[in-house]
Amino acid sequence: MNIKKYQKILKKSEQLLKTADKTCGLFEGSEVFTSVTAYVTAPVLFCYVRQILKTAQKKGIKRIYFLARDGYVMKKIAEIICEKQNIDMDCRYLYCSRYVLKNALYYLCDTAEDFEKAGLFGRCAGQSALNTLSRAGLTEEERRKIYDDIGFHEDENKVMDNGSFSLFCDSLKKSGVLLSTLKENSKTAYENTICYFEEQGLFDDVPFALADTGWLGSIQSALTDICGDRVKNRIRGFYFGLFRGLDEDRFIPYLFSGEDAHKTVPQFCNNLFECFCAAPHGMTIGYRNTDKGYEPVLKEQSEAMKSLAEKQIEIITAFAQNVDIPITAEDKTLKGITRKLLIALMYKPQKDEAQIIGAFPFCDDATELYITPLAEKCDKKSLKRLLFPIRMLNKIKGKNIYPDKGVYWLYGTIALSDARPKAFYRMSVRLWEKLRLMKEKRNVCR
Repeated sequence: MNIKKYQKILKKSEQLLKTADKTCGLFEGSEVFTSVTAYVTAPVLFCYVRQILKTAQKKGIKRIYFLARDGYVMKKIAEIICEKQNIDMDCRYLYCSRYVLKNALYYLCDTAEDFEKAGLFGRCAGQSALNTLSRAGLTEEERRKIYDDIGFHEDENKVMDNGSFSLFCDSLKKSGVLLSTLKENSKTAYENTICYFEEQGLFDDVPFALADTGWLGSIQSALTDICGDRVKNRIRGFYFGLFRGLDEDRFIPYLFSGEDAHKTVPQFCNNLFECFCAAPHGMTIGYRNTDKGYEPVLKEQSEAMKSLAEKQIEIITAFAQNVDIPITAEDKTLKGITRKLLIALMYKPQKDEAQIIGAFPFCDDATELYITPLAEKCDKKSLKRLLFPIRMLNKIKGKNIYPDKGVYWLYGTIALSDARPKAFYRMSVRLWEKLRLMKEKRNVCR
């Protein structure tokens, strides 16, 4: 691992470089993991959380809810900054997830169109019948009744292509059994969610904001719909980045937004960034009433993931405790450092970095039915699908445009694989992402 490339970037802030050097020396173990966390993850998250607090003060926000699970380490950083710099901010941790909010939101839906807007039929990597209905919390018995209702007799585990998945969803939209089951099941989920939110103070007469990683603001939108007029103040949200252009008074981005995503995102990996924010507990799958009030029900987390998260959090909090940058300091330089650090790691990782960091367990779906490493070594034939001309041809023919594995951090997978020249593969992925984002921006602006 070449630490010098990160030290060169951090030189623009003497405090960040000094703290990264000191933090790295405090920990033993995996040299690569410790170094990446100390020189990239920790300073990046510190700069982001610092900006959240600064912006919150300017906007008169008195309380920040850091959303589970990405907000776990952010809240710890925020509390350290507030204590060191005497900032009066109520920092709280809100247990929630796309899964639990969508299942509560279904209670407010009446038609197939309502359920579609709530995200029931959204595409994902694992487009199987099982995954689609499991995202709605349906049991095996309930799924079987729905399959009988729509005449579906195929393997529910089979991943469908986009055409087959669209036809499957069209059948589901006509299923009265599906819609009535979801409506009935979601009643308790909705009531428990409202009670938990009330106990956590979301309905207090206090200006508050949410804090998360990004990328579409879907949790903020779902939470707003669920709470309705119970919330006495406008709900705002802080995000490291947003892929789409949204109302920037309500959805507040840090590094990029829908307007300039095509400039940064092609060299960025949101999946890897989420791993920077790993928490030592599982996903929120519901709420229950106990003697102590309403508490979250959490999915079990693997010991491997818990251990990685705890180690990373320990290094990040040590960095935050040692760094000394006033909340009033100039922001432009810190944002520039943040961007360059991320590109240095995410876009052009060394092989040992891709091997250690790419081993993070990851799932891009709300159900977490499948877990896979961020990056994995691929054979040359599979990796060639990323080359721009081949990818474009496969796209036109409706074929797979991704390698067989390691799709969640493509630049890491390129670094691990034997295909050369690697720069050509990186440029192909970067160009593809840039054109995709520019096309999406044009479509939104029409």
